[in-house]
Amino acid sequence: MEQVDSLQQHAQQVTGVEEQKTPVGEQEVTAITPAGSNSNIKNRVPLSQSRLLPVVVIGVFLGAGAIASGIYAYRQWQYSQSFPQTDNAYITADIYPVTARVSGIVNQIPVNENQAVTPGTLLVKLDPQDYQVSLAQAKASLELAKQQAALAQKKIRNVPVPASVSQLLPADNNTQARQNFLQAQATQQRDINEQQYKTALAAIAQKQAEVKKAELQLSYTNINAIVPGKIGNKNIQIGQRVEPGQTLFTVVQPDPWVIGNFQENQLEKIQPGQRVDIKIAAFPSRNFVGKVDSIALIPPNNNTEKSVNTNTNDVRRIPVKIMFDPASIKGYESRITPGMSAVVKVTGK
Repeated sequence: MEQVDSLQQHAQQVTGVEEQKTPVGEQEVTAITPAGSNSNIKNRVPLSQSRLLPVVVIGVFLGAGAIASGIYAYRQWQYSQSFPQTDNAYITADIYPVTARVSGIVNQIPVNENQAVTPGTLLVKLDPQDYQVSLAQAKASLELAKQQAALAQKKIRNVPVPASVSQLLPADNNTQARQNFLQAQATQQRDINEQQYKTALAAIAQKQAEVKKAELQLSYTNINAIVPGKIGNKNIQIGQRVEPGQTLFTVVQPDPWVIGNFQENQLEKIQPGQRVDIKIAAFPSRNFVGKVDSIALIPPNNNTEKSVNTNTNDVRRIPVKIMFDPASIKGYESRITPGMSAVVKVTGK
């Protein structure tokens, strides 16, 4: 028996290795143990712990990211409370509609779309012939009225003054009656002539007004710019007949501004004169600057008026007028046009 045991021990030494296994619950791993080592010590490598480590690291990073995001969101909220902003904003300007004051056929349109004009620039010319004829007729009527007035005035001077009958004949009742009759007749004729003269003068005034009206109507065939700006919304063609009140195009005046529609619970932080940072969608690489001009006065609407609360879903939007700093838009005056969208932020004084 001792020889058998000795042979077995010798065989194990010859192989020089011993297989050892970890428990099944910890994922058994075969380990190579040098000969002569203590076979009672087992090498166990718990792979579940090695896989848990990356999960823990990822969780730590996610947690840190969530905390950082929360801090950033809180700071952004604090910033927005101190500096109100809105993306509900747009560019606007004074827009003057060019309308016809008389009817007529369009003969000329000497301006083009988007062309800059100044006061007095000819925009549209209508056919003037009908109005030239009307003016000539009005002038002729005025001349006739003047002639009639001169004739009436002459009649007043030519009324004979009756001589005193008592100087020619002995005075008696019949003579005195004759004298009174002649005097009354002369006075009556003079009154009639004076009335005719006054009527002629009134006719002159009326004819002068008609001449003035005809001259104005003739002048209205030349439609000129009243304000400076750029031509837009052209709506006519040569040969087209236009009617009084018809809009032919518009003149967009310079010096645009911004309307920012802020929520009413933001107005506490907004005052006239405050600096405003302006971003226009059409020029994303350009930063514009302006200042708060005024806050619109909105009349209450009894049908939609709501109680005051801090729920942004229930508050109104109030227009705030923001004027550009002239130096800020230098070089962009002709490029900034009404209707462009913007984002505005009130940054303080």
